[in-house]
Amino acid sequence: MPTRRHTLVLPELGLGSREVLASLWLVELGDTLTAGDRLLEVLAGSVTIDLPAPASGVLVEMLVAEDEPLSVGQPLAVIESDEDPPPEPFA
Repeated sequence: MPTRRHTLVLPELGLGSREVLASLWLVELGDTLTAGDRLLEVLAGSVTIDLPAPASGVLVEMLVAEDEPLSVGQPLAVIESDEDPPPEPFA
């Protein structure tokens, strides 16, 4: 089965216009992950949110540094796996 790349992007967090920062990577490059594992902690004011891995596989790219400002839709990490991408949510 071919390897697929799954990209974690910063979702709309519903926090208004607060600046969002990459706070802490909770895994290391090369780690094997299960979909839903805590991957990256982001900080918006006093609110901390853990972003989950979008798929099971190996973390092959960390696209942002800790303390880096983030924007909605920004790619944050890439996971390689043999899984199909998750289905698109209904609008």
